[in-house]
Amino acid sequence: MSDLRVELLAIEDCPHLERARLDLQSVLRTSIIEVPIQLVFVSSQDEAEFLEFPGSPTIRVNGEDVVPQPELPFAVGCRIYRGENGEMLGSPPVSAIKRAVDAHRRGRLEEFRREEAANVARFAREADAAEAGESDTGDAED
Repeated sequence: MSDLRVELLAIEDCPHLERARLDLQSVLRTSIIEVPIQLVFVSSQDEAEFLEFPGSPTIRVNGEDVVPQPELPFAVGCRIYRGENGEMLGSPPVSAIKRAVDAHRRGRLEEFRREEAANVARFAREADAAEAGESDTGDAED
């Protein structure tokens, strides 16, 4: 899972940063994924716009916000989330973080399956070609 990129974007004094970090670490640990969390502090409106930062804290997995909210403006400020039961949260719900990490895992597994299927097919073609070559040379010897 080395291609997994995890970012935690926040403003410097975000009161929900530690909760977001702990939840993210917990999901990664539970998923048995060891990957560094890239902590990015956003300190200006220019940075917020450049990073497409909708507020603090924001968690991205492979560049995708775990709770996409395209209607939010890019800004240096706090962000509010909705929990599973509609409650207001100051950091992304654990379920959203888990969905994003699981989606990455599924994608990698599908990629692995495709690669293995291609390897098996290649091996079968090579074995067929080798067998055909042996029967050609075997016929010539008789």
